[in-house]
Amino acid sequence: MNPKSRERASSSAEKRTPINPSEARVRAKYGLWGDRERPNSQSLAVPDQESGATDRLNRSVLFYYLIPVVGFFPSLWTLYRRRGTKEQTIVSRLSVTLAFGWLLGHLLLQTGARSTESIALPLLLVSTILTSSYFAISVWLMIRLWQRRSLKIPGVSHVADRVVGRHL
Repeated sequence: MNPKSRERASSSAEKRTPINPSEARVRAKYGLWGDRERPNSQSLAVPDQESGATDRLNRSVLFYYLIPVVGFFPSLWTLYRRRGTKEQTIVSRLSVTLAFGWLLGHLLLQTGARSTESIALPLLLVSTILTSSYFAISVWLMIRLWQRRSLKIPGVSHVADRVVGRHL
């Protein structure tokens, strides 16, 4: 190799822009490295570990959002600030929608039970079923999140996207 070609090769290597960790993972996964770009295996190990830790942290936050009643407040705060990731926003909307639905139904059923004596017992029973369903759906969503499956609930997810997404 003559000195001019070495000089050109070194100057082109210096002009290359550094790639970010996510692009490095994609290139490593699909083998998209050029002849001179392939990094050593140690440089890819650190971003993968960071990505796994970030993914675990993000999923633990999503679990926290799905806790019945308690998860409503951080979900509402995430939607109010508009700083969450896409997954956090989707789960927050779903959590807020479920909590508002439960609270509205519970308050209406309790008010009806206190105002009339004749149907108080059936209304209290329906209120109990509503509360149990809210907790069961929240646990079911946590299991789906743990399995990395979709968290869509027919009807509820649509309301969460359209109504809550428009106002929060």
